[in-house]
Amino acid sequence: MKKKRGLIWIVTLIAMLVLSACAGDKGSEGTSEPGEKAGDDASKSGEEITLKFVHWINEGVGKWQPVIDKYEAEHPGIKIESIPLVDNMTALDYFKQLDLMASAGEKLDIIMFNNPNDLAKRIDAGLVAPIDEFLDAEGIDINEVYNNSYGPVDGNYYGLPMKNVSGLVMMNKGHLDEAGLEIPTEWTWDDYRDYAKALTTDQHYGSYLHTWHETYSALKLVSKSEETLLLKEDGSSNAEDPLLRESLELRYQLEQVDKSSVPYFETFSQKLNYRQQFFSQEASMIPTFSFMITEWGEFAPDFEIVWAPWPQNEKGENFTVMSGDLLSVSKTSDHKQEAYDFMRWMSTEGIVEQGVWTPSWKEADLDTVLDTLVSGTSNPEAIDLPSLKHSLTSLQPNKAFAPAPYITEVNTEFGAEAEMYLLGEQDLDKTMDNVKKRIQAVVDANQ
Repeated sequence: MKKKRGLIWIVTLIAMLVLSACAGDKGSEGTSEPGEKAGDDASKSGEEITLKFVHWINEGVGKWQPVIDKYEAEHPGIKIESIPLVDNMTALDYFKQLDLMASAGEKLDIIMFNNPNDLAKRIDAGLVAPIDEFLDAEGIDINEVYNNSYGPVDGNYYGLPMKNVSGLVMMNKGHLDEAGLEIPTEWTWDDYRDYAKALTTDQHYGSYLHTWHETYSALKLVSKSEETLLLKEDGSSNAEDPLLRESLELRYQLEQVDKSSVPYFETFSQKLNYRQQFFSQEASMIPTFSFMITEWGEFAPDFEIVWAPWPQNEKGENFTVMSGDLLSVSKTSDHKQEAYDFMRWMSTEGIVEQGVWTPSWKEADLDTVLDTLVSGTSNPEAIDLPSLKHSLTSLQPNKAFAPAPYITEVNTEFGAEAEMYLLGEQDLDKTMDNVKKRIQAVVDANQ
């Protein structure tokens, strides 16, 4: 009996030791609590944490590795794996690849988005995690720290603004001089139309508008102070706004009446790219966004680039399109705190250090940032810095909000009808009637 009791005691002791050892390993997966410093968990466990960061900007343009190296040096135990999912820097192709990865169940940590619309769609799909607990742990208000371009979704924030993308017009200075035109400092869409006609010659068009219908077939709508999307903030249709009709008519007049802007048929059928059209001097000016300060792709302009503010509907209505890239924490990440910490650094000190884009971070010095951006291009002499600075600072952003997740479907429905009109297959009255019906059908199906 004594031997049996002794054996039981030994077995019990061994079991207690095993349980104690298991308890000591708790948290070895690397997941830390909100507020802990990135790398603390890795340092404690002696294990290295690798964060998978997916985006669409290649290394040649994004210059990711130098800033990643700096972050890793300052945060031992943290490794950042930069993964550009596409080679062509096209966000549309990137999101196709991202959705495929998500559907396959691949684990990611940090996901980059180029606008609130695509973010909203992935929030609804359960791809990204809210970050409010991390913001609260830091005690920061996202709207005080950043020039924020999106609002909360169901009361939660799902990303940190990184790149501040403002609407402006990129112009060929040589073409302006040939036409005897000054660089616009304040102008309307009517003025833009006049400039496009004056700039058009046998060698080039005066204007180019890309295939993103929610912007370029809605130019006047997106130039308002608020309600600039095809959906209102409450998720209802915004197709009744008369500026949407005026926007479509403006594009048609530019392309089909004045013949001063590249026809939509050519853009669509030849799959034209806005970079190629501008840098090959096929078009004299393009309404675009401030990422084009440096994102020239394979082009190195041998002509001077000047910039004009985003045109207004009426003078005095000083509003521009403002959006920007956002960094989000993947819902599948095992290292959400570490992912958030890198995002906070990348969206503040990191993006300034990177020297590629204008930051959303309010504490960044714009003059220094622009000097750095321009000096880092393949031809700094090509950029007129005074007109660029004026274009970025002369207008106010219109009111932004995170739209209902079905905004992508709404944009698709609008684009289909806009194409019919721009290709001459139906008149404006029928187009607008169909637009209203199709958008309302999407709203009804989702509400």
